[in-house]
Amino acid sequence: MKMTRMVVVLLLPLFWFTSVSWAEEQFDSSAATIDPFCFDSAEECQIREAKKATKAAKEDAIRQRCVDDPAWCENWRAERMKQREEQKALKEQCKANPKQCKELRRQFKQKKKQEQKEARQKQKETRLALRKAQKKWCTDNPIACEQWKVDKMEAQKKCQELHRQLEEKYPERPH
Repeated sequence: MKMTRMVVVLLLPLFWFTSVSWAEEQFDSSAATIDPFCFDSAEECQIREAKKATKAAKEDAIRQRCVDDPAWCENWRAERMKQREEQKALKEQCKANPKQCKELRRQFKQKKKQEQKEARQKQKETRLALRKAQKKWCTDNPIACEQWKVDKMEAQKKCQELHRQLEEKYPERPH
C-alpha cells in the first residue's frame, strides 16, 4: 500500500506537467478573447466581455477612492447597504403578495426616481449657492477678486502652453 501510494505521488507531478504543456500547445491567441462558456454569437460575447471590463474598471475606481477618502467610502457603503435592504424588503413583499408584486415594483422604481430627482436638485442648489458665494466674495473683495482672475488667466495660459508642448512632443497621437 505504501509503495503504491509513493509511486502515485511521484508520478502525479509528471502527469500534471505533461497536461499543462499539452494545454499550452492547444492554446492560441484567438481563444483568449472569447469566453468558452459564452454560447451566444461572437459579437454578443465581445459585448459581454466589454461590460465585464467596464465593471472591473468601476470597481477599481471605487477601491482607489476608498483608499484615498475613507469617509466617502463609509458613506458609499452605508448607501449601498441601505439599497440592498430596500431591495430585500421588496423581494420579501413580493413573496408574501405575488399578485401585488408588479405594483410594488412600480412604486419602488417611482420612489427611486424621486430620490434621484431630489439628489440632482440638491446638487443644483449647492452649485448655485457656490456661484452666489463666489459672486458675493468678488463684490466684497474687488481687489482680491481681480487678482484671482489675473492669476486664473495665467494658470490657464500655462496649461494651454503645456498642452501645446505635449502635442508637439507626441505628434503621432490622434487628436
